[in-house]
Amino acid sequence: MMKYQGIYDNSPIFIQNFMATMYGYKIKKERFGEYYYEHLDFLNSFNNFSKKKQEEHQFEEVMKLIEYASKNSRFYRELYKEVNITEFKNINDLTKLPIVTKEMVRQNIEDIITIPKGKAIKSNTGGTTGKSLTVYYKKEDNQRRMATLDYFKAIHGFMNIKMKRATFNGKHIIPPNQKQKKFWRYNVAIKQMIYSSFYISDENIPYYIESLNKYKPESIDGFISSIYDIASYIERNNIKLKFIPKAIFPTSETVTQEHRDVIERVFNSKIRDQYASSEGAPFVWECESGKLHYDISTGIIENIENSNEILITSFTTYGTPLIRYKIGDSMTFENNNTSCDCGLKTPLIESIQGRVVDFLYSTKGAKIYLGNVSNIFKNIPNAIAKAQLIQSSLTNMVVRMVVDKNFKEEHKSMLIDEIKHKFGNDMRIEIEIVEEIPREKSGKYKLIVNNVVTR
Repeated sequence: MMKYQGIYDNSPIFIQNFMATMYGYKIKKERFGEYYYEHLDFLNSFNNFSKKKQEEHQFEEVMKLIEYASKNSRFYRELYKEVNITEFKNINDLTKLPIVTKEMVRQNIEDIITIPKGKAIKSNTGGTTGKSLTVYYKKEDNQRRMATLDYFKAIHGFMNIKMKRATFNGKHIIPPNQKQKKFWRYNVAIKQMIYSSFYISDENIPYYIESLNKYKPESIDGFISSIYDIASYIERNNIKLKFIPKAIFPTSETVTQEHRDVIERVFNSKIRDQYASSEGAPFVWECESGKLHYDISTGIIENIENSNEILITSFTTYGTPLIRYKIGDSMTFENNNTSCDCGLKTPLIESIQGRVVDFLYSTKGAKIYLGNVSNIFKNIPNAIAKAQLIQSSLTNMVVRMVVDKNFKEEHKSMLIDEIKHKFGNDMRIEIEIVEEIPREKSGKYKLIVNNVVTR
């Protein structure tokens, strides 16, 4: 909806609801077709397979992906020219293939993709380094990913499209100059009330609660930080809710024990966590017993030797193959012999690291969390190698960027517009193009630096 943003921002709210719904119908058509329903049926069968049969299916799928990439991607054909793929006998042989980094994908995207861009479904990611990246999905890739996500939700009692959901995300649904205290829009197409995470403050939270009590969603999903801020306010002010969601499905950020305790207590509902990515990582999702399962029907997750950092190989990235891709996240696996009370036979993940919950402030004092900040760079694909936002006061921000030849002067205006939509029209923004952005003393790289002093 980006190209219609100006029309949207200057329209009355009922027209904005209409535009959100029209966009919803477009997305619905892309996501819920024959491949979606076919894959839902497959997943019902897959989880009744024996462990041995599941692992055999996983190996068949990865070989199919490798052979496809070798044949259809110039990048992988060159990368694998010294490897005899026909000799591979099991998953362990995957280590004979070289590792692919995010920078390799960014610089070689034209040689990696296997489909015409005009027929592809684009997915943009900013990431926690601000590295802009666009990947291209086939229609069937996209639908199978949605089927996996909806299968996971159905296990916990929520049927997507058929039931009402509330979503807290970083979409530009509220114009920066809006005066009304109405921080949500309704997407009729999939029964989704979309709540903006940019205006959540003690002053505005009562309006959010009033809307939720009126709407009575059957699930809540989105940024855990936003859901937590609302739950915390409800508990502190002893407010009564008029609905009980079947489950809470967080995205993008790490779920802490405090998040879980407060949200589950307030909403009288379980948090069910899941991990994936905009690029198309395999799924990890939480079962009814509270354990995290790595879904081997969706790909392969490897630990890099002597590290918890992971490499991912995804079975739903035929448009932009990702094979042994260094995504930048870390996971700790449970012992391979550990079983789960839920009965699923897939491997267990002890913990997921890498999705931190740092934040900056809007000019009104609302917290804008890392997941939202990283999205600022999504619409400038393959032009930014690294970025950092430094906030010194509620109304002053410096944006440092390492860019390449694809970066244009007009991209600065796009970035400023994105930042103002997220942080407020009165944010003063200085953009600096630099050769390098130094790491912290700890050795870690930070996308956001919050130097705002609050009382």
